[in-house]
Amino acid sequence: MDRPSQTLHPVKSLRLLYVDSPFLDRTGGDKNRSRFLWETLRHHFTSDCLLIDTPSVASGSKPSSSTVLTLHPQPGPWWDSDSVHHFHPDQQARFIELLDRTRYDIVVIRFHSPVKLARLAQKHPSRPAVVVDLDMLSSRIATLNWSLKPNFGNRWFLLEKWKLARLEQSLLRQPWLVLLSNPVELGSLRPLLPPHPPCAHLAEFPNVMPPAPTAIQPPSEPVILFFGSLNSSANIDACLHLLENLLPLLLPLLQQHRVRLRIVGKSPPPSLAQLIARSGPDCVELVGEVSSMEQAIGAARLILLPIRIASGTRTRLLEAAALARPVVTTPIGAEGLDLADTVRIHESPADLVGAVAELLNDPAQAEALGERFRRHCLLRYSGQRVGSDLLQELDSFHQRVRPTSST
Repeated sequence: MDRPSQTLHPVKSLRLLYVDSPFLDRTGGDKNRSRFLWETLRHHFTSDCLLIDTPSVASGSKPSSSTVLTLHPQPGPWWDSDSVHHFHPDQQARFIELLDRTRYDIVVIRFHSPVKLARLAQKHPSRPAVVVDLDMLSSRIATLNWSLKPNFGNRWFLLEKWKLARLEQSLLRQPWLVLLSNPVELGSLRPLLPPHPPCAHLAEFPNVMPPAPTAIQPPSEPVILFFGSLNSSANIDACLHLLENLLPLLLPLLQQHRVRLRIVGKSPPPSLAQLIARSGPDCVELVGEVSSMEQAIGAARLILLPIRIASGTRTRLLEAAALARPVVTTPIGAEGLDLADTVRIHESPADLVGAVAELLNDPAQAEALGERFRRHCLLRYSGQRVGSDLLQELDSFHQRVRPTSST
C-alpha cells in the first residue's frame, strides 16, 4: 500500500467512522481505492470501520482489526436500484447505538450503496460531518449500456439509469461532501446543485497509481493485453468490441509480429470462450483470472483497452502506468485522467488498430511512451499527492460543518 505522506498533522482527537463492504482481501480497482482510502483515514484520524456484508462477499470476508460493527442488508423495494442497501430496523438500531456510544466527528460512506446509513448519521444528534465517496456516476454506466442496445432484452439498464439518476440527484440536496474520481463527471453535476442550501459540496478524489517495482523489467512476452474483471457488463462489451470489430483488423498485425492477443480477468462467461473459439485464430487466448495481475501487465508488450462503457476513471490505466506499459484506449477509457500525450487515444476500430501497429512497428517508441506515461502519472496520481489533497479537503469540510469542534 502506497501510504500518503502526512503533510498534515494527524488529528487523532477527531473520531471517524468508515463504512464499506469488505475490501482487505478483495481484488479489483474499486477495492484498491477502498484500501487506499482506509489507510489514509486511519493514519490521520482515530478511525473505526463498519463493514456491510452481502451474500456475494460474506464467504471468507476478512474484517479490519478496527471493525466495530458488521451489518447485513436486505432487499429493498422495486423502485430503488438493486445496488442500494436496505436495513432491517434492528440493523438500523445497531448503527444508531454505535453513533450514540462513540459520537463520531466524521462519517465516511464508500460508494452510494450505504446511503441509507448516511441519512441516519445526518439525523443523529451528534451531527457528524458526512462524506460520501461516490467515486463515479453509476447512472452513466446504465445509460451507456442502454444506448448501445436499446431493446426489450436490455430494459433493466433503462430502469436502472432512472433509479440511479434520481438517487444521485438526491445526494446533491444533502449538506455532505461528495467525492468523485472523474472531474468531467463532477463538472456535469455542478449545474444540478440546488441554488440554495442545503446542497452538497463536490470535490475531486482521483484514483491512485499503485506503487511501482524498484526496477521496471522489459516485456517478456509477445503479447497485447486486455485485462479487467469479466463479470461486468462494461468489460464484456469492451471484449466483444475487441473481438468483433477490432480483431479482423488486428489479425494481419498479430501474424506479422508473431504476437498474441491475451484477455485476462476473473469470471469470464462461457459465451466469451465460445466466441473466441468461433473466431478461429489461435493467436487469441482467454486466460481468465491470474495470481498476479502486475506480472501479467508487466510481461505484455502493450495494453489495448477499447472501452465504450465506463464511469469514474480507469484504474487499469494507472496500473499499466506503474509498470511503464504503453496503452491504447478510447476517449471514454482515458476520460477524467490527466494523461497529456502519454497514451494513444482513438475512437474508431481502424484508428485504434493503427495506433497498435505504430507501437508494434517501433518497439523503442513504445517503451519510451510507457516510461513517459509512468513518470507523468507518478507526479499526478501518486499516493502521497492524492492522500495529502484528500486530507486537506476533509479537514476543510469538517471545519465548515462543525466550526466549533476542537482540532
